Amino acid sequence: MATESSRSPLRKADGSLPPSPLNNIPDHSTSPPSSAVFGRSDLSVVVAMAEASPAPPNSAPSGWHSWSGQREPEPAGSRVVSGILRRDRREEAVRRTAVGARLAAAALCLVAFSVLAADRDKGWALDSYNRYKQFRYCVSVNVIGFVYSGFQVYAQAHYMMTEKHIIRRPMGDYLDFAMDQILAYLLISSSSSATARTGDWVSNWGRDPFPDMATGSVAVSFLAFLAFALSALISAYNLFRPTL
Repeated sequence: MATESSRSPLRKADGSLPPSPLNNIPDHSTSPPSSAVFGRSDLSVVVAMAEASPAPPNSAPSGWHSWSGQREPEPAGSRVVSGILRRDRREEAVRRTAVGARLAAAALCLVAFSVLAADRDKGWALDSYNRYKQFRYCVSVNVIGFVYSGFQVYAQAHYMMTEKHIIRRPMGDYLDFAMDQILAYLLISSSSSATARTGDWVSNWGRDPFPDMATGSVAVSFLAFLAFALSALISAYNLFRPTL
């Protein structure tokens, strides 16, 4: 017989067990509670409330796809068309810049050799430019630059109107590149020599109208060199650009 100390605390004095608390859980397998029963009227109320509630800020409208933060890849045909349009715009910008550079070079060369050619019988010594080979060199190069730039302006206008080159490509591209390079070097060389001659004249005899006109002509000749340098860059682009 078990002693008092070894008897289980869950048993009663007569040895029987107390009722289990699990027996108090109601059984809903047969009939659900009245609160869990939804009628058709209740369902319509829930649907109406859901439609009336505002949509979340990140939700997309019906029939739309939410953006994931990444750009969708363009179709291959669209990329080709975009590339062609960008190339056409770039070619048009280069062509207009080339025409502007040619016009500027022609105008500057015209002003440079006109001013220097008019520098005759000036100053207290009645000096003239044709007595100095540096000035004759500068006048000759500016005359050549003016004639060449005028021809290039005419060629560009002819191409824009007829879409035909006077000189066939790529031979015309080689000619443009070579002539632009040569005339740019000749202009910087002649302008530098004329500047040295003017400085020597002023240091020996002082300033008067003769060296002042020569200085102005040389300054314009330097600007013509910059225009030819830009034309040389454009002709190099036209010669070495990738053809599609």
